[in-house]
Amino acid sequence: MKETPPALEKRRQPGRLRAIFLAVIVHAVFFAVIVFGVTWQSKPEAPVEAELWKDLPPAVKATKPPEPEPPKPEPPKPEPEPPKPEPVKAEPPKPAPEPPKAKAEPPKPDPAVAEKLEREKREKERKEKLDREKREKQEREAEKKKQDDAKKKREDEKKRIEDERARKEVEQAREAAASARKSEADRFKNAIAAKIRGKANVPDNITGNPQVEVRIRILPGGDVLDAQITRSSGNPAYDAAIERAIRSAAPLPVPEPNSELFPQFRDLRLNIRHER
Repeated sequence: MKETPPALEKRRQPGRLRAIFLAVIVHAVFFAVIVFGVTWQSKPEAPVEAELWKDLPPAVKATKPPEPEPPKPEPPKPEPEPPKPEPVKAEPPKPAPEPPKAKAEPPKPDPAVAEKLEREKREKERKEKLDREKREKQEREAEKKKQDDAKKKREDEKKRIEDERARKEVEQAREAAASARKSEADRFKNAIAAKIRGKANVPDNITGNPQVEVRIRILPGGDVLDAQITRSSGNPAYDAAIERAIRSAAPLPVPEPNSELFPQFRDLRLNIRHER
């Protein structure tokens, strides 16, 4: 038999103690199970018939049943011998690499097929070129239209601003001319009213500041064609005095006959207020 190496002997001691300890525990449990089974299976005692005695017999001490001897521990099982180390197998030699296989030459294309593929390729390139040129042309036209629209929008906005400025200038000029004409007309009207008041012979008993509205038809040069009271002052004497003063004040100060103001004085309505 081969001697056990010291190292294996040292490793075996803990395992042997553990096995002995487990064997003792197993036997103790087994013994307890046997005792419990015997006690549980014991039959109940038969009923006892008693006779009456004058004096009780001396009590007999009950004897304990003999305790069963504990089972003898089983002898420890011999430890199995450690497995013998398997001999190291030598690696088989690697097979030599296969020589590279010679590449098979691809079959030569059919000239007719090659020509057909070449035609299809050229046709595809031609269509792609046409599509690209068409797309580029559309993009250029769209960009040009965008620029033209933006330019037209700027020109329209510029023209609108200029027209608005011109309209405002014309409106302002018209308003200025109208204001100037009104001022000039008011100047002539005030002059006519002042001349009429200067010619009026108002009675002394007229009190307050009566006002009368008159309508005067004037000829070129200031001569009076007709005069009448259109709204009385409430005092007939004052109304008659103003009507006489209109005729005596001719020629009235009016614009030149060929001026644009004179038409306003052909049929003039005027308010004359008496002032002392």
